[in-house]
Amino acid sequence: MKSKFYLLLITLLCLPTALHSQSDTGSSFVSTPSMYAIHSVKIDPMPVEKEFTRFSFSTHPLARPMLPDGWQMSDHVKNFHLQNTPNPSRVAFLGGLTLSTGLLINHQMRNAWWSGDRGPFHYREAFDYARNIDKLGHVYGGYLASFIFSRMTNWTGINESRSVWYGASLGLLFQLYIEVQDGYSKRWGFERWDAIGDLMGSALFVARYYFEPLQYFQMKFSYLPSERLDDRGGRSDAAWAENWIDDYEGHTYWVSFRAGQFAHDHFDAPGWMRFFNIAGGWSLGPMREHTEFYLGLDWNFEALPGRSWLLRRLWEGLDHIRFPAPAVRVRPDGVWYGIYI
Repeated sequence: MKSKFYLLLITLLCLPTALHSQSDTGSSFVSTPSMYAIHSVKIDPMPVEKEFTRFSFSTHPLARPMLPDGWQMSDHVKNFHLQNTPNPSRVAFLGGLTLSTGLLINHQMRNAWWSGDRGPFHYREAFDYARNIDKLGHVYGGYLASFIFSRMTNWTGINESRSVWYGASLGLLFQLYIEVQDGYSKRWGFERWDAIGDLMGSALFVARYYFEPLQYFQMKFSYLPSERLDDRGGRSDAAWAENWIDDYEGHTYWVSFRAGQFAHDHFDAPGWMRFFNIAGGWSLGPMREHTEFYLGLDWNFEALPGRSWLLRRLWEGLDHIRFPAPAVRVRPDGVWYGIYI
């Protein structure tokens, strides 16, 4: 008798709750998910209007895509639309500086390369000129010009992601302008492989920004005037240079590997090791009779302290030059240099 009374009491207590759940249409849950359910899904209430003719998208917005936990947007993509409002005064200043510098360079190049023998535009491929070390000069020139224009556009207020592309485009156009001017010189001509070198330099600058392993490598340049930098004096010897641009015996092009930075990032090496690089260089011997290869120590200026914008840009700029350091010539013979400039 007592058990029947308890059963009736439980039934009477549960009945209002059951009726309330059946009549409550404002609830946002159809049912409470079980603890054994794989997913717990929140379902919006069914619209009162169940006829399709009365269905409206305005009352049911489209679902937004859900991203997995831990997913992060790449900084290159996330920041592409940010800081894209150039400062007019800075744009005007850099525009005037670029124009005046371009005119100065054009004047120098016209006196050094394009004076006199002008003619119709033509092509020429000089694979025997300076043992093709000038092609490395075009790669380095395209890379350096892209870097300079990129930092200039970034300073005006354009974000870094876009300034990389603007810088590479402007750097390539600047290099191609020189190639086109060569095309009107009877002495030179437009060299397609030089233009390809310019393109490779600009492309390398963009690739280095997006592909992290390339950031452990840097193209550099060092120069010491050779004995051949003199007036030709009527001589036709191609080894005599008229200007420092043509003085390839004094040029050395380097590929510097940030060995200390790599060791610091991957093997927990001390922070001071970040300043040391290992570099390989390519130059010309006397009278351009052979090529020379070097292996030496180098400096990573981007590892120097300083967090201000000006200091960081200064260290970046200096890091494109290979400053004096010990080196050894490995071809054509072994020669140790306590300091190689």
